[in-house]
Amino acid sequence: DNITDHRSYLMNGLTMTTVSSSLENDKKYPLGFDSIDHENEIDGIVFSNYDDESQLEIVMSLVGRDLSEPYSIFTYRYFLHRFPQLCILALDESTKEPIGCVVGKIDVENEIKIGYIGMLAVDKTRRRKGIGRALVKRVLDRMYRLNCASATLETEVSNKAAQRLYQEAFGFIREELLVRYYLNWGDAYRLRLWFDRPSVNRPSEVQHLIGTK
Repeated sequence: DNITDHRSYLMNGLTMTTVSSSLENDKKYPLGFDSIDHENEIDGIVFSNYDDESQLEIVMSLVGRDLSEPYSIFTYRYFLHRFPQLCILALDESTKEPIGCVVGKIDVENEIKIGYIGMLAVDKTRRRKGIGRALVKRVLDRMYRLNCASATLETEVSNKAAQRLYQEAFGFIREELLVRYYLNWGDAYRLRLWFDRPSVNRPSEVQHLIGTK
């Protein structure tokens, strides 16, 4: 079974798995990401890939409810058209109603791939059930499988819940304070998670967070 032939990596003590490279011939998602993720960590919730622009308004609606500043439709299209494999939806298993999503991308800096989580949203009526954490886990797993050295994001300084999620659950560290980063003049933290890739040069102060080989 290809799914059980996997490698594992550590992020602040959390073991996550990667699907075997034998799945890399899938045409739509090059690394063989399943259309529906049946790993039911949360009762009544399934996870699905973004398929096409027919789901664009769904993503915009979920994300737009909680933004401190609006994104244009061109921003959504940039993420979703270029990196559809890094958009994952959480669905109610019985009704198939979308109740959450995560959206990411990959940048290349000095020939090193850097993952970026641009958007994370969960319907207010479904929060505190682990859905956000499950979405983040899945997108980080895909970034790792796509050979990213690290993953970054920005979060509002005032958003303590998001900071707990990223820092305590996944091991992100604060890399920079961005003063007046948002249009409302709110400050942000830039957070980064270094994946356990010993061949990648990292700042020495984060080595203890990820271990060495």
